[in-house]
Amino acid sequence: MIEFDNVSLTLGSFSLKNISLTINEGDYYFVLGPSGAGKTVILEAIAGLHRPDSGSVLVRGEDLCNKPPEKRKISLVYQDYSLFPHMTVFDNVAFGLKMQKCPKSEIRMKVDDILDRFNISHLRDRHPLTMSGGEQQRVALARSLVVNPKILLLDEPLSALDPLTHEKFIRDLRSLHKEQGLTIVHVSHSRQEALSLANNVAVIIDGRLVQEDTVEGVFNRPSTEEVGRFVGIENIFRGRVNRNDDSLINVDVCGVNISAVGNYPDGTEVNLFIRGEDIMLFQTDGAVTSARNTLEGEITDSFHVGAVVRVNVDCGIPVSVLVTRQSSEEMNLIRGKKVIVRFKATAVHAVPVNMDAAEI
Repeated sequence: MIEFDNVSLTLGSFSLKNISLTINEGDYYFVLGPSGAGKTVILEAIAGLHRPDSGSVLVRGEDLCNKPPEKRKISLVYQDYSLFPHMTVFDNVAFGLKMQKCPKSEIRMKVDDILDRFNISHLRDRHPLTMSGGEQQRVALARSLVVNPKILLLDEPLSALDPLTHEKFIRDLRSLHKEQGLTIVHVSHSRQEALSLANNVAVIIDGRLVQEDTVEGVFNRPSTEEVGRFVGIENIFRGRVNRNDDSLINVDVCGVNISAVGNYPDGTEVNLFIRGEDIMLFQTDGAVTSARNTLEGEITDSFHVGAVVRVNVDCGIPVSVLVTRQSSEEMNLIRGKKVIVRFKATAVHAVPVNMDAAEI
């Protein structure tokens, strides 16, 4: 287990501010946030490379600041892989074992085994600068794992890879976590990586922990508007509760009434979050659904987003709907077309604007 207890840490003009979080043994834990948010500093604090100004960082109940790196059972892989350019692949991978003063025969056996596992035995005598990014990534992971760490720290390890190599490494990391039961802490700004790999997530913005939750909780139940925007929720509205009826609230958003599940008193100012894929789009009002929210509108534009089409509709408020390409073509969803949008009250996540994230 890794615990941050009210940690503050200043490095030059940047500072972490009162961070408290818990990473359980065996977690695949993501630290998400924009560039410069402090994600790498958190990894380095776990590795014992920075001493907090206040608060404490405990790893398995122990403060490791005074323990040499080779005795911490923690491996850190940086974004640029940090391979030694003057060393061969074999020597790079063997470096940690040599620091641990392992016998030469044991080093040779362990390095050969892990090179074979990562399918890089053919690179054994190559130098890093002669290899592709994907090959360097494999070497960096092999070097980090050959010392049998209990905790693996990854600093944006997939950011420099091409799409096909990126997809393969996601599969490799998923298998690695499952097979070895490692605690992995992965820093990234990629929402897709988190959705593919994480079970728990912390969102760090400007040195502050703004939400810690399961991956499903962070992506579908954000605690604040800034988290909602960062995790890519298409529809975020601010409104005021004008009726509470047995845990079903009615919210006035610029004159448009939206029903949501919640139990907030009349007059409460709330943010509403609605994923585009949770909204249904119809050409007429004839379809029968259980959705409580029905809005009429006009398409303002549409564009492709990967495998889907994002359709923007003016319903008195701007609503974005995600539909398949086939549906877009069959319904002829062009600018100026009149449509009906519907969504369930349960698809709307409502959060009071001034509520602290810990209260949600």
